[in-house]
Amino acid sequence: MFEYIDLLGLDVKLKNRVINIPDSRYNKINSLAKKFATGNNKCLVNQNDLTRLAVVTESLKYTKEKYDELGIDFNIFADTVKDIGIWCSNNGNRGLKNYNWIRNHVRAELFKIGRLQFQIYKCDNVTLNYGKLPFKLGDNLVYIHIPQGEKLIYEDCVKSVKSAIDFFDKFFPDYNFKYFFCESWLIYQGNIRFMMPDSNIIKFSNLFKIAYSLDIDCQAIERIFGKRKIIKSRYEENTSLRKSAKNYIMNGGKLGIGIGYIDKELFYDKF
Repeated sequence: MFEYIDLLGLDVKLKNRVINIPDSRYNKINSLAKKFATGNNKCLVNQNDLTRLAVVTESLKYTKEKYDELGIDFNIFADTVKDIGIWCSNNGNRGLKNYNWIRNHVRAELFKIGRLQFQIYKCDNVTLNYGKLPFKLGDNLVYIHIPQGEKLIYEDCVKSVKSAIDFFDKFFPDYNFKYFFCESWLIYQGNIRFMMPDSNIIKFSNLFKIAYSLDIDCQAIERIFGKRKIIKSRYEENTSLRKSAKNYIMNGGKLGIGIGYIDKELFYDKF
């Protein structure tokens, strides 16, 4: 049981709590793992966070089978599932709360290839302004996500996207897509107002054609400051990013998210 737990980068105490779950619970955990791996998210709704982590960890044996069937390298499997440990850390090392996100990893629909994550995504977002985008509702896309925990180095991101193009052409040749897609505070057009033009974040955003931005600051506040404070002056200034962002919003500036895309065919020529 829990064959791949060492790949997750879990806190030692949390890892031991999972490993020491009584053998008498194995049948239940294995049954839930199979359900979760094959598309049943609801099977974890009423479970506690430790059980959810145990189930997801056990479900990775089914994920590994999919990787083997596709011929995908073990290193990509290992890099991808490390995200589970990050989300457990974000949850105070109590277990896994955000299993709805990790389902993408478990079902081999999301892969960490170099610095970035890439998700097979049949676009179902009805809130997008498709009049400003080169694709439409229902089109095949590859969604780019930016996992936390590593520096956002421009050259690494370029290499990551190029590697992803090769990856999907090789392992998913029937998944026809023209565009990578991203919704993130990191590509918000207003960032240039308080960040240096040569900052990693601004250089990363230049990989994308920014279709439009939205003044919705929830994601930016969470990623920069951790949590929202009613009194803005109480935001910490212990990093250069926090200091410049705080000064910006204290003077009436707005944070937000950008909606952007990368043309797969043009990327190699441009970068």
